[in-house]
Parts: sequence; C-alpha cells; structure tokens
Amino acid sequence: MNESAKTLRPGRRWCVLPDDKGWLRDLRTVGDRLLDHLAAATALDDDPWELPAAPYAEAATACDRVVSMLPERAGSGLEPLLSPTGTPQPTVHALAVDSGDLDALWEVLTRLHRALDNEPGTEGLLDLVGQAGAEWGDPPRSPRCLISQLERVVAVLELDTFAVRTLAVVMADGTARTLDETGQTAYEAVTAAWATTLQP
Repeated sequence: MNESAKTLRPGRRWCVLPDDKGWLRDLRTVGDRLLDHLAAATALDDDPWELPAAPYAEAATACDRVVSMLPERAGSGLEPLLSPTGTPQPTVHALAVDSGDLDALWEVLTRLHRALDNEPGTEGLLDLVGQAGAEWGDPPRSPRCLISQLERVVAVLELDTFAVRTLAVVMADGTARTLDETGQTAYEAVTAAWATTLQP
C-alpha cells in the first residue's frame, strides 16, 4: 500500500472489510454479474431500456478494484488476528479506496432502490436486473435479492467511523497480527457494526 498508515492521498478513504466468505462472494458476483450487465446495456448505441442516468460502469469497476486489492486467499480462512490476550479472531482487510468508487456504488444502489419502488422511468432498469437474476444460475435470483446483495456490499464499504479509521491504521502495514488495546476496541466496534449486515 503506497499510502502511509496515517496519511492518505486526496480523494482516498480507509475501508475495513471482513474476511467473510459470503460477503466477499457478494462483492465479486454483483460486480461481475449485475453491475457489468447494467454497464453493458448503457454502452449500446441504441439503449432500448432507457436507463436512468447512473455510473453503472464506474460501479462495476469499483467492485473489480476492491477485489484486486484483497489477498488471493481472502475468505478461505486466512491467519487469524489475535486479541491482546492471545485469543484468535477472524482477520479483516484494511484498504485505501477511492471515494469516487464509493460514490458510484452508492448512486447506482440509490437508482436500484427507486426501481424497486416502481418510480416512473425505472421500468427498464428493473427489467435488466431481472434479466441478470434469471441468468444467475439455479435457482435464479429475484431483483430484490440482487439489490439486497449489492446493499450488503455497499453497507460495509460505506462504513466510515472513527473505529474503522483506527483499525485501518493498525492494520495498514500488514504485519500486525496481534492487536493492542486500541486496535482491539476498534475491532470490536467495527465487527459489531457489521453484525446485521453479514447475516445471510
């Protein structure tokens, strides 16, 4: 990571992500299967769906970029973090992320929520999400299910609290496997904030 542990380049922000297999699967698949699908539709010269304006391609790229920054074995039982008393606990990943990437994901999620609410002008968007869900596999995914998956991803990425920033600084150099008291307090606050989001 080029940024120092305490200073980020302008337009960057710390995120702390769980080493949770289900959440990481959502991150990978909503980028590859949902957001790429929407981005491809907007790239057509003649857009038959008349999609509401949103940074679909940027949101898809944002997911890809976050995935590329994670360890190759993320979600498959990486070495645990240790509490100050030596108790093993699931590891987390501290990443410096472009604020613009997070803005793009949030904007697309907002458009998708409006589509679920059947706002005028969003019919084509909901139809495309339904197509993505139908092609998902067996069983197919409903639009509400896909949008909920994206919501889980965005909820973790958008968490911007003092605890997140504190834990990120502790984790940033990649060598700290035993947390001090400050890091442990931040870890507990962050994982507590995730508790509902990470439920299947």
